[in-house]
Amino acid sequence: MLNLDRMEIEEAGPNPGRLAAAIHAQLTFKSGAVPVYEIAEALDIVEIRQHPLMGLEGALVTTPDRNVGAIAINSKSRAERRRFTLAHELGHFLNLWHEPKDPAGRFSCSRSDLRLGWRSRLGKVSRHVDQEIQANRFAIELLAPSRLVRPFLYGVPDLEKVLTMAGRLAISREAAARRYVELHGTPSALVSAADGVVRYAQRHPDFPFVSCQPGERLFDLPDPVDDDKISPHVEADARDWLARSDGPPLLVQHLRQKGGYAITLLVLEDGDGEG
Repeated sequence: MLNLDRMEIEEAGPNPGRLAAAIHAQLTFKSGAVPVYEIAEALDIVEIRQHPLMGLEGALVTTPDRNVGAIAINSKSRAERRRFTLAHELGHFLNLWHEPKDPAGRFSCSRSDLRLGWRSRLGKVSRHVDQEIQANRFAIELLAPSRLVRPFLYGVPDLEKVLTMAGRLAISREAAARRYVELHGTPSALVSAADGVVRYAQRHPDFPFVSCQPGERLFDLPDPVDDDKISPHVEADARDWLARSDGPPLLVQHLRQKGGYAITLLVLEDGDGEG
């Protein structure tokens, strides 16, 4: 059983990254999946229920003073998503700035809330959206802190390493790919698609602007060559993917997933490969 000093953790303030770091400062394990269920129980989540939820991925019921809390998780979701949902609801619980829309004191989080990503949005957003983004940021910082991701950040960015990282940390492939692109020392980008249509693009701050927009159809992609449905890196026409095409050659790697989903990784060929 874990013993965590919640008061010390809450002294980190409302910043989701610092909150997660304060938890990791008290943990002793060095590798593998973060024990998120044990962490929640050690931080006064007195009940974690998993059962089918209609239209929701998770919910948190707590008291005004956040003395204790109870979390419900959609049992129909995959185990990796359930872990992320639990971390997300724990982020709401520990962040005293967060306020539920429900006057009864319940945070109700849909799949679209968990798909908002974990990066701050440009321009004005509602308090609800801001809170959901912060809870997502807390979740990824808790489940995939930089110290646990670092062993995978070597060489040229590669989706094979993303899959290994996802398995080791027990997070979804999509979450792993986004975190990988965010932290890898070689700038890269990813494009997520469903049935050949772009859902979103995410890039490292030092990678060129990706021109693919949500709703657009993807270009021809390399075929997978192994059981994981990952293609090799192949050179692509940068004009198909980037707003500027006057840089070094562009390499594209593709991962096909179930249900028509796919992840495409973009890397510039002159990357130095240092993680």
